[in-house]
Amino acid sequence: MILILSNSRDVTTDLLMPHLTSHAEVFRFNMDLWRDYSWSIDAKGYELRDPTGRCCRESEVGAVYDRKCMFDPVRIDVPAGGCAESWLRNEVMLIWSGIKDLAVHSGKCALIHPSPLGNWYKMRQMRLAANYFPVPAWQMLHGAPVQLAGEVVCKTNGVEPMGQGQLLTVGKVNPAQVDTAYPWFLQQCLTHATHDVTVAYVNGKLFASELPRSNCMDSRIAAFNNKSPWQPCELTPEQSDAICRMMRETRLSFSRLDFLRDASGTLHFLEFNPNGQFAWMDLQNERGLLTAVAQEILRVHAAHCP
Repeated sequence: MILILSNSRDVTTDLLMPHLTSHAEVFRFNMDLWRDYSWSIDAKGYELRDPTGRCCRESEVGAVYDRKCMFDPVRIDVPAGGCAESWLRNEVMLIWSGIKDLAVHSGKCALIHPSPLGNWYKMRQMRLAANYFPVPAWQMLHGAPVQLAGEVVCKTNGVEPMGQGQLLTVGKVNPAQVDTAYPWFLQQCLTHATHDVTVAYVNGKLFASELPRSNCMDSRIAAFNNKSPWQPCELTPEQSDAICRMMRETRLSFSRLDFLRDASGTLHFLEFNPNGQFAWMDLQNERGLLTAVAQEILRVHAAHCP
């Protein structure tokens, strides 16, 4: 059995499921619907039941795939004094993080797994990437002057809502108007970039797409609405080799990497997400992206299938 940790709104999981269920039994746990599930965990292992009554026993699990085991996009604002719902969600999250931890240490965690080198936060990502690609100048600051000049964009290190469910998204800011009483993550705007380029790395296989800068929009939402102008694109052999060498250095099996490309064809590194959305890049599986992900999960499942 394959255990997928996800949430009910994750369309990527919806699209991936048929590529797995035709080969193995799959049990999907949707974090946001946790009240509809039951579980019992003790020294002998875990036993999970979904809303239909189907049972998933640890002894039967050959692979665990952490697609998006989180409450996002269902968000709450926690008052200063805390709240019961926040406590409940944290308890549930830690229990399921523990199940993933068991899978990691038994070798059953498929594709999405922690790097043995620890968490790849943005600072270390960009230091590593600078060995392989140009990286636009960046600065994280608080109580210090902005060192970047010209056009600058504001980014975040995480996805924590700012209040009332609102998120801070990437946007241009005036360096002279940045209030340094707040913590900021700023990066030089690459004004001469012609395209956004995103690359899905699946254990050595690369799937690249591009979007003209004049058409920038939220790629996932647009793609799922069949309005995305993102198109498959080719990487040079040198670019493909650099990405693969960099990812081997991270010791991760999957990531989605974001770049900007200029008129000369040079890729400028922005970031990588070790569990980024990817299905919108190949909704009909015409390029085999969904198949590649499914094969990696099934490979782990076959190695551990009871």
